[in-house]
Amino acid sequence: MPEKIIDIDTLCHTFSDGYVGLKEICLSIYKGEFIILAGKNGSGKSTFLRHLNGLLMPDSGRILVNGREVSKHLVQTRKTVGMVFQDADTQIIGDTVFDEVAFGLENLKFNRAKINETVTRVLEDLNLFHLKDKNPSNLSGGEKRKLAIAGILVMDPEVIVFDEPFSNLDYPGTIQVLSTIVDLNKSGHTIIIATHDMETVICEATRLIIMENARIKQDGKPCDLIRCLESYGIKEPCSSKFGLGIQPWLT
Repeated sequence: MPEKIIDIDTLCHTFSDGYVGLKEICLSIYKGEFIILAGKNGSGKSTFLRHLNGLLMPDSGRILVNGREVSKHLVQTRKTVGMVFQDADTQIIGDTVFDEVAFGLENLKFNRAKINETVTRVLEDLNLFHLKDKNPSNLSGGEKRKLAIAGILVMDPEVIVFDEPFSNLDYPGTIQVLSTIVDLNKSGHTIIIATHDMETVICEATRLIIMENARIKQDGKPCDLIRCLESYGIKEPCSSKFGLGIQPWLT
């Protein structure tokens, strides 16, 4: 059986205005999984994701990452679990692509030779090195999303969490980002994606978790749950509707 990397026990979160974000979330996440987190707006997906690396803290319950409680090991947790937000611009602060990717390592006081070596390798792996001197504001949407991924990858995370990674991307940008995510999973990273765009990514997933009203309602294989998506307000992929099952989006 695969090794457990995240263990979540009876997680609850209520915001300061009284809005309930999470109710009694219990699940385990294993190394190498490719998980889709699905649900309507307001179902609790983003709130849940932000608990995985301590951006939000629970009112009750706990999360263990590699056996360590998140609230007591924030630095180690954030090295293990990297998050790529829906709006890549919110993560980008560097004047150049190279500077942006180097930022996290500089904060951790890595020596310059190690920073240069690591940043160069990651940019080459993501086919971004030719853009290293470019201002991030001049990148395409897909390139910005890949740059945000690069900024996470230099920290060598085991888990990468994506919140709506295909939002506002054109077709080429979506292909760029999806191909990158699939390659990351094949290289051993555990992937967790919150998305409304089931058509694009469901063929790649090993597990589908459906949320509604701050709770987990379904958790299983995509092929077993795909036909019930619309009962939770999530669009069923066209291939499934036409009786063709789950078809690959990447060719």
